[in-house]
Amino acid sequence: SELFIIFLVYGLTSCKPTMYAGSYNHVNQTQVVLSKANFKVLGSFTGYVIAKKNTIGPKSIEGYISAAKKNLLENAKKEGVELTGSRTLTNVSVDIIENDKKIKVVMSAEIIEFTK
Repeated sequence: SELFIIFLVYGLTSCKPTMYAGSYNHVNQTQVVLSKANFKVLGSFTGYVIAKKNTIGPKSIEGYISAAKKNLLENAKKEGVELTGSRTLTNVSVDIIENDKKIKVVMSAEIIEFTK
């Protein structure tokens, strides 16, 4: 815990112009029983959003993550996969890269469908 605080203080006080944060506090509450073949993977998909920080748009990290998720679902739909019925996102990853002028949020996930 003390080591984390040291790294946090160092990161906030350094002259590094770009910040990268991965796995932004998302919680996937879907429980998958892997001992049985009760699902099939429909595909892996990615969505992202890039924005200038001084433009009108989402005002928080959560807003950018939501926009990236929307883009991910649009990309899946273009390939014929939608979140309907017994389908869900799994193995969700969120990467955030930002500097003084821009922010980029990338979300990747697999869409699975439960079969039993």
